[in-house]
Amino acid sequence: MTQTYLNYDAISNDYDQRYPSTQHWERGDALLNLARQVKAKTILEVGSGTGFWLNLLHQCTPNLYGVDFSAGMIAQAQNQPAPLKLSRGTATQLPYQSGTFDLVYCVDAIHHFGDHHAFIAEAFRILKPRGVLAIIGHDPHSGEGNWYIYDYFDSVHETDLMRYPSSAIIKNSMRQEGFADIELRNVEHILNIHVGEGVLNDPFIKHNATSQLALLSEETYLSGIEKIKADLRKSRNKQILFKSDFWVKMLTGIKP
Repeated sequence: MTQTYLNYDAISNDYDQRYPSTQHWERGDALLNLARQVKAKTILEVGSGTGFWLNLLHQCTPNLYGVDFSAGMIAQAQNQPAPLKLSRGTATQLPYQSGTFDLVYCVDAIHHFGDHHAFIAEAFRILKPRGVLAIIGHDPHSGEGNWYIYDYFDSVHETDLMRYPSSAIIKNSMRQEGFADIELRNVEHILNIHVGEGVLNDPFIKHNATSQLALLSEETYLSGIEKIKADLRKSRNKQILFKSDFWVKMLTGIKP
């Protein structure tokens, strides 16, 4: 059976390697612009991880809350410059009173929540009237673009199709729970092309950098690395390209 649960405590110390300081994150810009647009005074990130995105929002408000199931991730988030109010909990039973937040969001996390519909119901409960829910991430069901990780590592694409709800399913859940003005838009175009052996320096190819690869056994992970190296050997003097080309999307809805 394919493993779909990841122990984030085990990788929390190295998790921020996926956020190199040289890279500009358009999804962060979209989140910051949304917080400013709705004049959010109280903000909650569900699946807050190391607090990378919450720290960005300190430009808008000091009232920044994060909830994560991983104690290791919470420990890392406590090192962020912004003073974050962190709790351990699950996305399907959020430990907050109804009508607390102006903005609730998650980034690259809804596929970890198990029951995504229960999370959306909880988000609706804890939002104030006119509060906004934002769900940010990529949709492997869309068929748009490609990611070389899917080509070289066995079962990764199939596992993502099982873990991720499609954008259409999320929109339907938001509609059922009562959200209005639901909007889906592209917020970041991931386009990274690694030439030849340069792919081995991609921070996202490390075993513990993404849930996609961290879920793999050591044997399966090393088998994927060997497939890449085999193609590099076969290419000889030709420049082989390894492409990451897909869109990160943001779904938003307003609580009437």
